Amino acid sequence: MSRRIDEIIIHCTATRADWWKSRNANQKVAEVRRWHVEDRGWSDIGYHFLIDRDGAVSEGRPLERAGAHAKGHNKRSIGIALFGGHGGSENDLFSDHFTPEQERALRGLIERLGSRFGDLKVSGHNQYAAKACPCFSVPEWRAGKPVRTSPVQSTTLQASATQIAAATGTGATALAALDGTAQAIALTLAGTIALAALWIMRERLRKWAGGDR
Repeated sequence: MSRRIDEIIIHCTATRADWWKSRNANQKVAEVRRWHVEDRGWSDIGYHFLIDRDGAVSEGRPLERAGAHAKGHNKRSIGIALFGGHGGSENDLFSDHFTPEQERALRGLIERLGSRFGDLKVSGHNQYAAKACPCFSVPEWRAGKPVRTSPVQSTTLQASATQIAAATGTGATALAALDGTAQAIALTLAGTIALAALWIMRERLRKWAGGDR
């Protein structure tokens, strides 16, 4: 192959953990290719490899061609995208958004590519652009930073709890200033809001259990 390769850049698709859950990896890759070709006008999918939630590795753009995944860094790199990462932050951990199967597959793919092309630098998209992608620190992940083992440690769940607590405190202060009838109406409204907040928390717990942490 004539193209010189000296780096791997890791990305995420920013999709939800249950996105197209009933579809196989090839169908998901075809949809990402459609986004890139039809919506962005590119010649092909931007990534060279994509890793599904179950660890299945699919090929995207041929390695012989430079990718379209990290502006200014495509010429000599390989782009790998993990399905997931919706709503993530650059300060999250790998385990907040991705599955153990994806981690094993990614480490294995990096090792195989290293055997083929030599010692490759491994970076995250967020090291080259003001983006969250891939929603974790690749250097820290490579160094073996511990993963979260409890939903209490999830940043998204912590944010939910903070929002609910803040809303409760504000609501209690406002309620004390109302008369009897207004308080009854406000309590009914507050109950509805509380149920909605609990539903959101339940959904985030469900996603955490499914790997979107």
